[in-house]
This record gives sequence, structure tokens and C-alpha cells, in this order.
Amino acid sequence: MCDPICTYFFAIIVMFTTIPVTKRCFKVLMEGTPEKFDTKQLVQDIFALNTDEEQDIIDVHDLHVWSISVGKLAMTVHVRSKNPLKSLGQITDLCRRKYNLNHTVI
Repeated sequence: MCDPICTYFFAIIVMFTTIPVTKRCFKVLMEGTPEKFDTKQLVQDIFALNTDEEQDIIDVHDLHVWSISVGKLAMTVHVRSKNPLKSLGQITDLCRRKYNLNHTVI
């Protein structure tokens, strides 16, 4: 009598503890945007790289951020710039320092 009750109790515990892990795995497999990542703020920070003297960055579009594994993010973005090499270096540095984006395609 006690064995089936313990088995059902254990099955319920396993079910409730594996649901969060399953959700995270599914989000990574579907390449979803991380919940705590603010893409609008990233676009604002990219435009903030412009100074009063030099308005190099003209346009930022097609920004995509996704999880390639738990804790590792990837990003692609199209940027129009008057000085592409300078902007590329600045944006890459911003992504690494502030957003922990080490896999970027700009």
C-alpha cells in the first residue's frame, strides 16, 4: 500500500521539478529571445555611440538576439554607417562589455 503512494508522490515531485528545465530547453531549441534582454535599449545604446561631432551611425534595423545555449547569446543586426569600420568596433565592444554578447554578426 505504501509503495504505490510513494511512487505517485515521487512522480509528482519529478514532474514539477522538470517543467522549468524543459521550458528553458525548449526556448533554446526554438532560438527564442531571452526574457530579460531589452532589444530596444540595445538599439538606443548603439545610436548613443554617435557624438555631437560625428554622426556615423545612420540606421539600425533587423536586430535579432537569441539563445544558442543556456547563458550564451547570439545577435545579428544591420547597421548603416558613414564610417563602417569604426562603428563595427564600437558596436562589437558595446555588445561584449554591456550585454555579454560574444557571438555577433554586424
